[in-house]
Amino acid sequence: MAATRGSVRLLLLILLLRPAAAGSPLMMTCAKTPHPDVCITVLGAIPECRNTGDPRVLAENAVRSAATIGAAAGTFARAELDIVKDTDMWQCLDECAQDIEEAVSHLDDTEGGVVDLDAKFKDVRLFMDVAERDTWSCEESCRDAPDSTVKATLLDKNEAFEKFMRVTGALIEMVIGTAGEPAPEPSADEHSDELIPDVQL
Repeated sequence: MAATRGSVRLLLLILLLRPAAAGSPLMMTCAKTPHPDVCITVLGAIPECRNTGDPRVLAENAVRSAATIGAAAGTFARAELDIVKDTDMWQCLDECAQDIEEAVSHLDDTEGGVVDLDAKFKDVRLFMDVAERDTWSCEESCRDAPDSTVKATLLDKNEAFEKFMRVTGALIEMVIGTAGEPAPEPSADEHSDELIPDVQL
């Protein structure tokens, strides 16, 4: 009976907390990205991000997380290069590793740290714009490779990386899109008192 009461209390607690979680600042900001579930899963695991919806804080942490996710995918591809025998599979791994490593090089700030965060955001966004135009894709590189566990794992890791890169790009866009924008020009009505002299009759 005590166990039942405990279970009921736990269920009630979950039900009470669910609405608050659904409306949390993090979830509301992540909802504006291409992959809200991925955004929430990755950034929700970072203490600094759990209770904030500030795009700048989230974007900064997203860049670091994207670098980690990409590095893991690249490391996997490089490790398998020394094992596979199939030529097409080797090419698949090699090309994917190069593409992923290039992306990570624009994300990783371990060497000396980031002095200008806005410059880092712009660099990442520029790279993503170029990458989108070039349509680099592990799926394209691996099209001729035979189906295998290695290929499936690589494509899964790459897909996770690409999805979070899109999330990161969306968060960066929220920051850059509002930072440094000139103030709107005052309307003519706002200057009406200055334009029309005060004439005493």
